[in-house]
Amino acid sequence: MIRKIALAVVALVITYAVYLTWRVIDERRDVGARVDAVIARADADEVKLPKRRVAMLLRVEDPTFWSNDGVDFSTSGAGMTTISQSLGKRIFFEHFKPGFRKGELLALTRFALVPQVAKDKILKAWLARTYLGTRNGRSVTGFADGARTWIGKPLRDLDDREFLTLVAMLPAPDRLKPTRDLAGNRERVRRIERMLAGACKPSGLRDTFLEGCA
Repeated sequence: MIRKIALAVVALVITYAVYLTWRVIDERRDVGARVDAVIARADADEVKLPKRRVAMLLRVEDPTFWSNDGVDFSTSGAGMTTISQSLGKRIFFEHFKPGFRKGELLALTRFALVPQVAKDKILKAWLARTYLGTRNGRSVTGFADGARTWIGKPLRDLDDREFLTLVAMLPAPDRLKPTRDLAGNRERVRRIERMLAGACKPSGLRDTFLEGCA
């Protein structure tokens, strides 16, 4: 009985590995073109986000973005999902759900997206496609849409705190949107500002809400 169970488990692992290999090979064919298409439709403010703002964003959301291979399970405050993985959810899946899909996402990000697409393009596409909550039943997608929807200004006209208002939403866009929890959003902005100033550090990998900076 134990032998049969072991053989069944081995067969499942092999089948899953073969499936992942097929998915990676299939997605590598046109992932670059799909990312280019996202960038072509992006708002000019997202494509030309100033380097200083990019640095602020990455310090909070994905500190090792430029050097990681789409996977980072060690950087404090970064959480379990990198920017590359977040874009992968949008590029590779119609409706992403956790579970086995997480392993698929990791494989596709590591072996299809990151090797085929330059990091600056991944960032631009993510800025244009990231989810920033809902307003009146409409999904707010991308930083330019977020700026107009939640701040009432074009992205290029935001000051630092207004820009961080959008960044603060990222771990829980609907929970931390200004129209629902303005105090919670402002508190996370305050924590981000303290971290950016070097006054504190996240308490661990999963500390995306920056309890270490409370």
